[in-house]
Amino acid sequence: LQYTHIPPHSTMLRARCAARNLWRISQRRSSAVAQQYPLVKFEKEDVDTVMAELPAFNFYEFKDTAPNPYRHTTLDRSILLDSPEPVLSAPKVEVSQLENGLRVASIDKQGLMSRLSLHVHAGSRFENSSNFGVSHMVSMLSYSSTAHLSQLRTVKTLEQLGANSTTSCKAGREEITYRIDMLREFVPLAVPLMIGNVLFPRLLPWEVKASHKTVKEAAAALEKDPVAVVHELLHKAAFCNNTLGLATRA
Repeated sequence: LQYTHIPPHSTMLRARCAARNLWRISQRRSSAVAQQYPLVKFEKEDVDTVMAELPAFNFYEFKDTAPNPYRHTTLDRSILLDSPEPVLSAPKVEVSQLENGLRVASIDKQGLMSRLSLHVHAGSRFENSSNFGVSHMVSMLSYSSTAHLSQLRTVKTLEQLGANSTTSCKAGREEITYRIDMLREFVPLAVPLMIGNVLFPRLLPWEVKASHKTVKEAAAALEKDPVAVVHELLHKAAFCNNTLGLATRA
């Protein structure tokens, strides 16, 4: 092995150059103009008009109003006499901001399924010794009883939307993400359900107690994943057990 001696003045010069570059980057970021989003004002809609746009929906069961006329039709037979040509348009990302400061990013891919995601700027990095693990507990209590729906009614609604297996809530270091996948015609039903779980949770004592078992299962699953364990240890070592170094599990 050969060791090369670096003169002290060369090391100081490199440090000064690195500090100068960091200062230039910070000046560029501070002088950058903040991105402006189109403002969308709240409009009061008629409940009957909104419900008229939705398909027939029952909280507990779907009933066929008429028999399927194509029940015995085989796949080699077309049920469309004159199939219309689809009108295709390139997907476009639109970003807007509501009056309360909520930013909405949307893209229409013209598919049958829709995905709703709500990102709350809260996570383990904002916790301290007095509320450690609260972000993880919030994710464990997602889609439970709210001020408008009980936990049973919430679960039944998600089942009828076909979203009971695609609904999730994950707490990270900088955000808590709520997600629901459903048919696009059921979006007007899924939006208030998700908002109610974020803004109006009841946090009933028996539901909090029942979530303790889920917390233990999540901790056991983390121990069985070596990649996740190394990821957690690297964050703890890099950030000295504070901010981003805090664990994401309760």
